[in-house]
Amino acid sequence: MKKVILFNATSTEKRVALLEEGKLAEIVVERPEQYRILGNIYRGRVTAILPGIQSAFIDIGMEKSAFLHASDVDPSLLLEEDDARIERYTNRDDRSKRRRIARVPIQQILEKGQDILVQIIKEPIGNKSPKVTTQISLAGRFLVLVPDSEYIGISKKASDIKARKKLKRIVSQYKPPGVGFIVRTIGLKVSETEFVREIKSLVKEWSKAQKAALEGRGPKLVYKERSITTSVIRDLFAEDVSEVYVDQMDDYREIMSYLKTVSPKLSSRVIHYTKETPLFDKFQIEKDMERSLKRKVWLKNGGYLFFDHAEALLAIDINTGRNVGKKDLEETIFQTNLAAAHEICRQLRLRDIGGLIVVDFIDMRSNEHRKRIEQEMRSSLSKGTSTTSCTGLSKFGLMEITRKRVRPGLQELFTDVCHSCNGLGRVFSPATVTTRIDRWLRRAKSTDVSKKLTIAVSPSVAAYIQSEKNRLLKELGKSHGFYLVIIVDETLDQDEFEIYREGKSEPITEKYA
Repeated sequence: MKKVILFNATSTEKRVALLEEGKLAEIVVERPEQYRILGNIYRGRVTAILPGIQSAFIDIGMEKSAFLHASDVDPSLLLEEDDARIERYTNRDDRSKRRRIARVPIQQILEKGQDILVQIIKEPIGNKSPKVTTQISLAGRFLVLVPDSEYIGISKKASDIKARKKLKRIVSQYKPPGVGFIVRTIGLKVSETEFVREIKSLVKEWSKAQKAALEGRGPKLVYKERSITTSVIRDLFAEDVSEVYVDQMDDYREIMSYLKTVSPKLSSRVIHYTKETPLFDKFQIEKDMERSLKRKVWLKNGGYLFFDHAEALLAIDINTGRNVGKKDLEETIFQTNLAAAHEICRQLRLRDIGGLIVVDFIDMRSNEHRKRIEQEMRSSLSKGTSTTSCTGLSKFGLMEITRKRVRPGLQELFTDVCHSCNGLGRVFSPATVTTRIDRWLRRAKSTDVSKKLTIAVSPSVAAYIQSEKNRLLKELGKSHGFYLVIIVDETLDQDEFEIYREGKSEPITEKYA
Protein backbone atom coordinates (compact mmCIF):
# COMPACT_ATOMS: atom_id res chain seq x y z
CA MET A 1 0.00 0.00 0.00
CA LYS A 2 1.46 3.33 -1.10
CA LYS A 3 1.61 5.90 1.69
CA VAL A 4 2.45 9.60 1.61
CA ILE A 5 2.81 12.03 4.55
CA LEU A 6 2.09 15.76 4.17
CA PHE A 7 3.22 18.48 6.59
CA ASN A 8 1.42 21.83 6.29
CA ALA A 9 2.11 24.70 8.69
CA THR A 10 0.76 28.25 9.00
CA SER A 11 0.78 30.87 11.76
CA THR A 12 -2.56 29.53 13.06
CA GLU A 13 -2.10 25.76 12.95
CA LYS A 14 0.07 22.83 11.96
CA ARG A 15 -1.48 19.87 10.11
CA VAL A 16 -0.11 16.46 9.22
CA ALA A 17 -1.97 14.18 6.81
CA LEU A 18 -1.38 10.50 6.07
CA LEU A 19 -2.52 9.36 2.62
CA GLU A 20 -3.03 5.71 1.75
CA GLU A 21 -3.43 4.92 -1.96
CA GLY A 22 -4.13 8.62 -2.58
CA LYS A 23 -6.91 8.82 0.04
CA LEU A 24 -6.77 10.75 3.28
CA ALA A 25 -6.49 8.17 6.11
CA GLU A 26 -5.43 10.19 9.16
CA ILE A 27 -5.08 13.85 10.06
CA VAL A 28 -3.25 15.36 13.06
CA VAL A 29 -3.77 19.02 13.95
CA GLU A 30 -2.02 21.24 16.47
CA ARG A 31 -2.86 24.86 17.25
CA PRO A 32 -1.01 27.40 19.42
CA GLU A 33 -3.71 27.30 22.11
CA GLN A 34 -4.01 23.50 21.94
CA TYR A 35 -0.51 22.08 22.10
CA ARG A 36 -0.36 18.32 22.44
CA ILE A 37 0.57 17.08 25.91
CA LEU A 38 0.27 13.35 25.27
CA GLY A 39 3.38 11.58 26.56
CA ASN A 40 4.53 14.50 28.76
CA ILE A 41 5.82 13.52 32.21
CA TYR A 42 5.01 15.70 35.23
CA ARG A 43 5.88 15.79 38.87
CA GLY A 44 2.40 16.02 40.30
CA ARG A 45 0.84 16.37 43.73
CA VAL A 46 -2.09 14.28 44.95
CA THR A 47 -4.97 16.66 45.72
CA ALA A 48 -7.81 14.18 46.28
CA ILE A 49 -8.25 10.43 46.74
CA LEU A 50 -11.64 8.89 45.94
CA PRO A 51 -11.82 5.31 47.29
CA GLY A 52 -15.39 4.90 46.01
CA ILE A 53 -14.18 4.95 42.40
CA GLN A 54 -10.59 3.88 43.15
CA SER A 55 -9.17 7.06 41.66
CA ALA A 56 -7.21 10.17 42.56
CA PHE A 57 -6.80 13.68 41.20
CA ILE A 58 -3.29 14.96 40.60
CA ASP A 59 -2.25 18.61 40.35
CA ILE A 60 0.23 18.79 37.46
CA GLY A 61 0.28 22.57 37.17
CA MET A 62 -2.48 22.80 34.58
CA GLU A 63 -5.93 24.38 34.78
CA LYS A 64 -7.55 20.99 35.44
CA SER A 65 -6.18 18.35 37.79
CA ALA A 66 -5.34 15.07 36.08
CA PHE A 67 -7.32 11.88 36.66
CA LEU A 68 -5.46 8.80 37.91
CA HIS A 69 -7.22 5.43 38.19
CA ALA A 70 -5.98 2.64 40.47
CA SER A 71 -5.33 0.40 37.44
CA ASP A 72 -2.78 2.96 36.22
CA VAL A 73 -0.85 3.06 39.50
CA ASP A 74 2.33 1.01 39.92
CA PRO A 75 3.18 1.04 43.65
CA SER A 76 6.70 -0.19 42.97
CA LEU A 77 7.45 3.26 41.56
CA LEU A 78 6.04 5.01 44.62
CA LEU A 79 7.06 3.01 47.72
CA GLU A 80 10.33 1.91 49.23
CA GLU A 81 11.65 -1.50 48.21
CA ASP A 82 11.45 -2.86 51.76
CA ASP A 83 7.68 -2.35 51.87
CA ALA A 84 6.00 -5.67 52.62
CA ARG A 85 3.54 -5.41 49.74
CA ILE A 86 6.39 -4.96 47.27
CA GLU A 87 8.78 -7.50 48.77
CA ARG A 88 6.19 -10.24 48.42
CA TYR A 89 6.53 -10.17 44.64
CA THR A 90 10.14 -9.19 44.01
CA ASN A 91 11.09 -12.62 42.67
CA ARG A 92 8.05 -12.96 40.38
CA ASP A 93 7.85 -12.21 36.67
CA ASP A 94 7.86 -8.41 36.23
CA ARG A 95 4.53 -8.21 34.39
CA SER A 96 2.81 -10.56 36.84
CA LYS A 97 4.14 -8.53 39.78
CA ARG A 98 2.68 -5.31 38.39
CA ARG A 99 -0.73 -6.90 37.82
CA ARG A 100 -0.89 -8.34 41.35
CA ILE A 101 0.28 -5.16 43.07
CA ALA A 102 -2.29 -3.10 41.18
CA ARG A 103 -4.99 -4.79 43.24
CA VAL A 104 -3.89 -2.87 46.35
CA PRO A 105 -6.58 -0.21 47.16
CA ILE A 106 -5.53 3.22 45.97
CA GLN A 107 -6.00 4.74 49.45
CA GLN A 108 -3.24 2.39 50.70
CA ILE A 109 -0.85 3.48 47.97
CA LEU A 110 -1.28 7.26 47.74
CA GLU A 111 -1.59 10.02 50.32
CA LYS A 112 -3.03 13.48 49.89
CA GLY A 113 -0.21 15.97 49.35
CA GLN A 114 2.18 13.30 48.07
CA ASP A 115 4.43 14.12 45.09
CA ILE A 116 4.49 11.51 42.31
CA LEU A 117 5.68 11.19 38.72
CA VAL A 118 2.87 10.77 36.20
CA GLN A 119 2.62 10.64 32.41
CA ILE A 120 -0.25 11.86 30.20
CA ILE A 121 -1.92 8.90 28.47
CA LYS A 122 -5.06 10.73 27.36
CA GLU A 123 -5.43 14.42 26.61
CA PRO A 124 -8.37 16.45 27.99
CA ILE A 125 -11.45 15.95 25.80
CA GLY A 126 -14.43 18.25 26.27
CA ASN A 127 -15.01 18.72 30.00
CA LYS A 128 -12.94 15.67 30.94
CA SER A 129 -9.61 16.03 32.70
CA PRO A 130 -6.39 14.62 31.24
CA LYS A 131 -5.77 11.02 32.23
CA VAL A 132 -2.40 10.00 33.67
CA THR A 133 -0.48 6.91 34.73
CA THR A 134 2.50 6.24 36.98
CA GLN A 135 3.54 3.43 34.61
CA ILE A 136 5.90 5.67 32.67
CA SER A 137 7.47 4.89 29.29
CA LEU A 138 9.62 6.80 26.79
CA ALA A 139 9.03 6.07 23.11
CA GLY A 140 11.85 6.04 20.59
CA ARG A 141 11.69 5.17 16.92
CA PHE A 142 12.61 1.49 17.38
CA LEU A 143 12.29 0.94 21.13
CA VAL A 144 10.17 1.97 24.11
CA LEU A 145 11.99 2.43 27.44
CA VAL A 146 10.16 1.19 30.55
CA PRO A 147 11.73 2.48 33.81
CA ASP A 148 12.07 0.35 36.96
CA SER A 149 11.74 -2.88 35.03
CA GLU A 150 13.92 -5.62 33.59
CA TYR A 151 11.27 -6.73 31.11
CA ILE A 152 12.16 -7.03 27.41
CA GLY A 153 9.17 -7.24 25.08
CA ILE A 154 8.84 -7.68 21.32
CA SER A 155 6.08 -6.37 19.06
CA LYS A 156 3.32 -8.94 18.55
CA LYS A 157 3.79 -8.58 14.80
CA ALA A 158 7.08 -10.51 15.08
CA SER A 159 5.84 -14.10 14.82
CA ASP A 160 9.19 -15.78 14.13
CA ILE A 161 10.40 -17.32 17.42
CA LYS A 162 14.09 -17.26 16.42
CA ALA A 163 13.85 -13.58 15.42
CA ARG A 164 12.18 -12.73 18.73
CA LYS A 165 14.92 -14.49 20.70
CA LYS A 166 17.61 -12.71 18.70
CA LEU A 167 16.05 -9.29 19.35
CA LYS A 168 15.74 -10.02 23.06
CA ARG A 169 19.38 -11.09 23.19
CA ILE A 170 20.56 -7.91 21.47
CA VAL A 171 18.56 -5.61 23.75
CA SER A 172 19.53 -7.47 26.97
CA GLN A 173 23.19 -7.31 25.93
CA TYR A 174 23.28 -3.51 25.71
CA LYS A 175 20.61 -2.27 28.12
CA PRO A 176 21.68 -1.03 31.57
CA PRO A 177 20.11 -2.57 34.70
CA GLY A 178 16.95 -1.00 36.11
CA VAL A 179 15.23 -0.31 32.80
CA GLY A 180 13.27 -2.49 30.41
CA PHE A 181 12.63 -2.14 26.69
CA ILE A 182 9.94 -3.05 24.19
CA VAL A 183 10.91 -3.46 20.54
CA ARG A 184 8.42 -1.63 18.31
CA THR A 185 7.14 -2.99 14.99
CA ILE A 186 9.24 -0.48 13.08
CA GLY A 187 12.33 -1.82 14.89
CA LEU A 188 11.95 -5.45 13.84
CA LYS A 189 14.30 -5.10 10.86
CA VAL A 190 16.90 -2.60 12.03
CA SER A 191 20.56 -3.25 12.70
CA GLU A 192 22.25 -3.86 16.04
CA THR A 193 24.05 -0.52 15.71
CA GLU A 194 20.73 1.34 15.49
CA PHE A 195 19.48 -0.45 18.60
CA VAL A 196 22.60 0.50 20.57
CA ARG A 197 22.34 4.14 19.49
CA GLU A 198 18.68 4.37 20.53
CA ILE A 199 19.18 2.58 23.86
CA LYS A 200 21.82 5.16 24.80
CA SER A 201 19.59 8.03 23.65
CA LEU A 202 16.52 6.87 25.60
CA VAL A 203 18.52 6.15 28.77
CA LYS A 204 20.01 9.65 28.56
CA GLU A 205 16.54 11.21 28.20
CA TRP A 206 15.23 9.25 31.18
CA SER A 207 18.19 10.32 33.31
CA LYS A 208 17.47 13.96 32.49
CA ALA A 209 13.82 13.50 33.45
CA GLN A 210 14.78 11.90 36.77
CA LYS A 211 17.18 14.74 37.54
CA ALA A 212 14.52 17.36 36.69
CA ALA A 213 12.00 15.58 38.95
CA LEU A 214 14.31 16.00 41.97
CA GLU A 215 14.83 19.74 41.44
CA GLY A 216 12.62 22.35 43.11
CA ARG A 217 9.21 21.79 44.67
CA GLY A 218 5.61 21.50 43.55
CA PRO A 219 4.02 20.38 40.26
CA LYS A 220 6.22 20.79 37.19
CA LEU A 221 6.88 19.42 33.71
CA VAL A 222 9.93 17.14 33.83
CA TYR A 223 9.83 15.63 30.33
CA LYS A 224 8.23 17.06 27.20
CA GLU A 225 7.25 14.70 24.41
CA ARG A 226 8.76 15.45 21.02
CA SER A 227 7.05 17.98 18.75
CA ILE A 228 4.24 16.91 16.46
CA THR A 229 6.64 17.04 13.51
CA THR A 230 9.22 14.68 15.00
CA SER A 231 6.72 12.38 16.71
CA VAL A 232 4.82 11.79 13.45
CA ILE A 233 8.06 10.97 11.63
CA ARG A 234 9.07 8.69 14.50
CA ASP A 235 5.76 6.79 14.57
CA LEU A 236 4.58 6.79 10.94
CA PHE A 237 7.58 7.18 8.62
CA ALA A 238 8.39 3.55 7.79
CA GLU A 239 9.55 1.69 4.69
CA ASP A 240 6.02 1.69 3.23
CA VAL A 241 5.97 5.53 3.08
CA SER A 242 7.18 6.55 -0.36
CA GLU A 243 7.30 10.34 0.09
CA VAL A 244 7.11 13.02 2.78
CA TYR A 245 6.19 16.57 1.65
CA VAL A 246 6.97 19.52 3.94
CA ASP A 247 5.98 23.09 3.07
CA GLN A 248 7.89 24.94 5.82
CA MET A 249 11.69 25.10 5.99
CA ASP A 250 11.78 24.90 9.81
CA ASP A 251 9.85 21.62 9.79
CA TYR A 252 11.99 20.30 6.92
CA ARG A 253 15.19 20.99 8.87
CA GLU A 254 13.75 19.40 12.02
CA ILE A 255 12.81 16.24 10.13
CA MET A 256 16.18 15.97 8.38
CA SER A 257 18.03 16.50 11.66
CA TYR A 258 16.04 13.73 13.35
CA LEU A 259 16.41 11.28 10.47
CA LYS A 260 20.15 11.91 10.36
CA THR A 261 20.46 10.33 13.81
CA VAL A 262 17.92 7.47 13.48
CA SER A 263 17.34 6.55 9.79
CA PRO A 264 19.65 8.44 7.41
CA LYS A 265 18.63 6.30 4.41
CA LEU A 266 15.07 7.67 4.57
CA SER A 267 16.20 11.28 4.18
CA SER A 268 16.04 11.08 0.38
CA ARG A 269 12.26 10.60 0.56
CA VAL A 270 11.67 13.95 2.29
CA ILE A 271 10.74 16.74 -0.14
CA HIS A 272 10.62 20.44 0.64
CA TYR A 273 7.45 21.61 -1.14
CA THR A 274 7.86 25.12 -2.56
CA LYS A 275 5.18 25.43 -5.26
CA GLU A 276 2.58 28.23 -5.18
CA THR A 277 -0.40 25.85 -5.00
CA PRO A 278 -1.03 25.09 -1.29
CA LEU A 279 0.18 21.60 -0.37
CA PHE A 280 -3.21 20.31 0.82
CA ASP A 281 -4.88 21.69 -2.32
CA LYS A 282 -2.31 19.90 -4.47
CA PHE A 283 -3.39 16.57 -2.95
CA GLN A 284 -7.08 17.56 -2.67
CA ILE A 285 -7.13 17.21 1.12
CA GLU A 286 -9.35 20.17 2.06
CA LYS A 287 -12.54 18.71 0.55
CA ASP A 288 -11.93 15.37 2.26
CA MET A 289 -11.46 17.12 5.62
CA GLU A 290 -14.70 19.09 5.24
CA ARG A 291 -16.50 15.87 4.32
CA SER A 292 -15.21 14.23 7.48
CA LEU A 293 -17.05 16.79 9.62
CA LYS A 294 -20.45 16.29 8.02
CA ARG A 295 -23.23 14.18 9.48
CA LYS A 296 -24.02 12.63 6.11
CA VAL A 297 -21.31 10.86 4.10
CA TRP A 298 -22.05 9.59 0.60
CA LEU A 299 -20.71 6.26 -0.68
CA LYS A 300 -19.45 5.85 -4.25
CA ASN A 301 -22.26 3.42 -5.12
CA GLY A 302 -24.98 5.92 -4.17
CA GLY A 303 -25.58 4.77 -0.60
CA TYR A 304 -24.87 7.00 2.36
CA LEU A 305 -24.00 6.99 6.07
CA PHE A 306 -25.36 9.04 8.96
CA PHE A 307 -23.03 9.80 11.91
CA ASP A 308 -25.00 10.75 15.04
CA HIS A 309 -23.12 11.60 18.23
CA ALA A 310 -24.70 10.87 21.61
CA GLU A 311 -23.19 11.43 25.05
CA ALA A 312 -22.06 7.82 25.51
CA LEU A 313 -21.74 6.51 21.96
CA LEU A 314 -21.70 7.18 18.24
CA ALA A 315 -24.49 5.69 16.12
CA ILE A 316 -23.84 5.05 12.42
CA ASP A 317 -26.78 4.29 10.13
CA ILE A 318 -26.40 2.85 6.61
CA ASN A 319 -28.84 3.57 3.78
CA THR A 320 -29.01 2.36 0.16
CA GLY A 321 -29.88 5.89 -1.01
CA ARG A 322 -29.57 6.16 -4.78
CA ASN A 323 -28.10 2.66 -5.11
CA VAL A 324 -30.94 0.73 -6.80
CA GLY A 325 -28.70 -2.20 -7.77
CA LYS A 326 -28.45 -4.28 -10.95
CA LYS A 327 -29.50 -7.78 -9.87
CA ASP A 328 -31.62 -8.32 -6.78
CA LEU A 329 -32.33 -6.67 -3.41
CA GLU A 330 -30.06 -8.95 -1.38
CA GLU A 331 -27.06 -8.22 -3.62
CA THR A 332 -27.78 -4.46 -3.55
CA ILE A 333 -27.92 -4.50 0.25
CA PHE A 334 -24.71 -6.54 0.51
CA GLN A 335 -22.78 -4.24 -1.83
CA THR A 336 -24.01 -1.18 0.09
CA ASN A 337 -22.99 -2.73 3.43
CA LEU A 338 -19.59 -3.72 1.99
CA ALA A 339 -18.88 -0.19 0.73
CA ALA A 340 -20.09 1.17 4.06
CA ALA A 341 -17.76 -1.12 6.03
CA HIS A 342 -14.67 0.30 4.30
CA GLU A 343 -15.83 3.92 4.56
CA ILE A 344 -16.85 3.59 8.23
CA CYS A 345 -13.40 2.28 9.22
CA ARG A 346 -11.77 5.07 7.22
CA GLN A 347 -13.95 7.71 8.83
CA LEU A 348 -13.27 6.38 12.34
CA ARG A 349 -9.54 6.83 11.75
CA LEU A 350 -9.94 10.16 10.00
CA ARG A 351 -12.31 11.66 12.59
CA ASP A 352 -10.37 9.94 15.41
CA ILE A 353 -13.58 8.74 17.02
CA GLY A 354 -13.24 6.84 20.29
CA GLY A 355 -15.42 5.05 22.82
CA LEU A 356 -18.42 2.96 21.86
CA ILE A 357 -19.63 2.95 18.25
CA VAL A 358 -22.81 1.16 17.16
CA VAL A 359 -23.25 0.47 13.43
CA ASP A 360 -26.70 -0.33 12.06
CA PHE A 361 -26.10 -2.38 8.92
CA ILE A 362 -28.96 -3.02 6.50
CA ASP A 363 -30.45 -6.45 7.28
CA MET A 364 -28.98 -9.32 5.26
CA ARG A 365 -30.47 -12.79 4.98
CA SER A 366 -27.39 -14.58 3.69
CA ASN A 367 -25.06 -15.92 6.40
CA GLU A 368 -22.21 -15.79 3.88
CA HIS A 369 -22.80 -12.08 3.36
CA ARG A 370 -22.97 -11.45 7.11
CA LYS A 371 -19.66 -13.25 7.69
CA ARG A 372 -18.03 -11.33 4.83
CA ILE A 373 -19.07 -7.99 6.36
CA GLU A 374 -17.68 -9.04 9.76
CA GLN A 375 -14.37 -10.06 8.15
CA GLU A 376 -14.10 -6.80 6.21
CA MET A 377 -14.78 -4.72 9.33
CA ARG A 378 -12.12 -6.54 11.36
CA SER A 379 -9.61 -6.31 8.52
CA SER A 380 -10.23 -2.59 7.92
CA LEU A 381 -10.19 -1.72 11.63
CA SER A 382 -6.78 -3.37 12.04
CA LYS A 383 -5.17 -0.87 9.62
CA GLY A 384 -5.16 1.94 12.16
CA THR A 385 -2.77 2.29 15.11
CA SER A 386 -5.52 2.73 17.73
CA THR A 387 -6.67 -0.30 19.71
CA THR A 388 -10.05 -1.47 18.41
CA SER A 389 -12.37 -4.42 18.92
CA CYS A 390 -15.74 -5.32 17.44
CA THR A 391 -18.53 -7.81 17.94
CA GLY A 392 -20.19 -9.91 15.25
CA LEU A 393 -23.47 -8.80 13.68
CA SER A 394 -26.47 -9.24 15.96
CA LYS A 395 -29.74 -10.66 14.67
CA PHE A 396 -30.88 -7.05 14.21
CA GLY A 397 -27.86 -6.19 12.05
CA LEU A 398 -26.05 -4.20 14.74
CA MET A 399 -22.29 -4.26 15.33
CA GLU A 400 -20.62 -2.78 18.41
CA ILE A 401 -17.11 -1.34 18.09
CA THR A 402 -14.84 0.05 20.79
CA ARG A 403 -11.95 2.27 19.76
CA LYS A 404 -9.33 3.84 21.97
CA ARG A 405 -8.37 7.44 21.41
CA VAL A 406 -5.98 9.64 23.34
CA ARG A 407 -6.71 13.15 22.04
CA PRO A 408 -9.74 15.19 20.90
CA GLY A 409 -11.20 14.12 17.56
CA LEU A 410 -11.79 16.36 14.57
CA GLN A 411 -15.30 17.28 15.71
CA GLU A 412 -14.10 18.61 19.09
CA LEU A 413 -11.13 20.32 17.49
CA PHE A 414 -12.87 22.07 14.58
CA THR A 415 -16.40 22.70 15.90
CA ASP A 416 -18.23 24.14 18.90
CA VAL A 417 -21.60 23.14 20.27
CA CYS A 418 -24.30 25.15 18.46
CA HIS A 419 -25.48 27.90 20.81
CA SER A 420 -28.91 27.77 19.16
CA CYS A 421 -29.67 24.08 19.70
CA ASN A 422 -27.15 23.34 22.53
CA GLY A 423 -25.96 20.20 20.82
CA LEU A 424 -29.41 18.80 20.02
CA GLY A 425 -28.90 19.32 16.31
CA ARG A 426 -32.38 20.74 15.83
CA VAL A 427 -34.28 23.90 16.81
CA PHE A 428 -37.97 24.67 17.30
CA SER A 429 -39.81 25.26 14.03
CA PRO A 430 -41.51 28.65 13.41
CA ALA A 431 -44.87 26.95 14.00
CA THR A 432 -43.70 25.65 17.40
CA VAL A 433 -42.35 29.07 18.41
CA THR A 434 -45.73 30.58 17.47
CA THR A 435 -47.57 28.12 19.74
CA ARG A 436 -45.18 29.00 22.58
CA ILE A 437 -46.03 32.69 22.08
CA ASP A 438 -49.70 31.69 22.10
CA ARG A 439 -49.28 29.96 25.47
CA TRP A 440 -47.37 32.94 26.85
CA LEU A 441 -50.23 35.29 25.89
CA ARG A 442 -52.77 32.94 27.49
CA ARG A 443 -50.88 33.05 30.80
CA ALA A 444 -50.47 36.83 30.63
CA LYS A 445 -54.02 37.89 29.64
CA SER A 446 -55.49 37.40 33.13
CA THR A 447 -52.98 39.85 34.67
CA ASP A 448 -52.46 43.58 34.53
CA VAL A 449 -50.18 43.36 31.50
CA SER A 450 -50.57 46.21 29.04
CA LYS A 451 -52.94 45.37 26.19
CA LYS A 452 -50.39 46.64 23.68
CA LEU A 453 -47.36 44.36 23.28
CA THR A 454 -44.35 44.19 20.96
CA ILE A 455 -43.03 40.71 20.09
CA ALA A 456 -39.44 40.39 18.87
CA VAL A 457 -38.67 37.22 16.91
CA SER A 458 -36.14 35.85 14.41
CA PRO A 459 -36.65 36.57 10.68
CA SER A 460 -37.97 33.06 9.93
CA VAL A 461 -40.56 33.22 12.71
CA ALA A 462 -41.60 36.74 11.69
CA ALA A 463 -42.15 35.57 8.12
CA TYR A 464 -44.29 32.66 9.36
CA ILE A 465 -46.48 34.81 11.65
CA GLN A 466 -46.90 37.58 9.09
CA SER A 467 -47.76 35.26 6.20
CA GLU A 468 -51.20 35.48 4.60
CA LYS A 469 -51.49 39.19 5.45
CA ASN A 470 -50.84 38.79 9.19
CA ARG A 471 -53.59 36.21 9.62
CA LEU A 472 -51.85 34.43 12.56
CA LEU A 473 -50.91 37.71 14.23
CA LYS A 474 -54.53 38.92 14.09
CA GLU A 475 -55.82 35.60 15.47
CA LEU A 476 -53.38 35.70 18.38
CA GLY A 477 -54.36 39.25 19.30
CA LYS A 478 -58.09 38.54 19.00
CA SER A 479 -57.90 35.29 21.05
CA HIS A 480 -56.19 36.91 24.01
CA GLY A 481 -57.36 40.51 23.81
CA PHE A 482 -54.03 42.12 22.89
CA TYR A 483 -52.90 44.53 20.22
CA LEU A 484 -49.69 42.90 18.92
CA VAL A 485 -46.81 44.26 16.88
CA ILE A 486 -44.14 41.95 15.40
CA ILE A 487 -40.54 43.18 14.99
CA VAL A 488 -37.53 41.29 13.61
CA ASP A 489 -34.49 40.88 15.87
CA GLU A 490 -31.51 39.43 13.98
CA THR A 491 -29.75 38.62 17.26
CA LEU A 492 -32.43 36.13 18.31
CA ASP A 493 -32.13 32.43 17.46
CA GLN A 494 -35.02 30.76 15.68
CA ASP A 495 -36.46 29.25 18.87
CA GLU A 496 -36.23 32.49 20.91
CA PHE A 497 -38.63 35.41 21.33
CA GLU A 498 -38.88 38.49 23.55
CA ILE A 499 -42.03 40.39 24.54
CA TYR A 500 -42.13 44.07 25.60
CA ARG A 501 -44.78 46.43 26.94
CA GLU A 502 -45.51 49.27 24.51
CA GLY A 503 -42.77 51.90 24.66
CA LYS A 504 -40.62 49.87 27.13
CA SER A 505 -37.11 48.53 26.53
CA GLU A 506 -37.07 45.87 29.25
CA PRO A 507 -38.59 42.52 28.18
CA ILE A 508 -41.24 40.85 30.34
CA THR A 509 -40.82 37.46 28.67
CA GLU A 510 -39.49 35.58 31.72
CA LYS A 511 -42.31 36.82 33.95
CA TYR A 512 -44.85 34.59 32.19
CA ALA A 513 -42.52 31.97 30.68
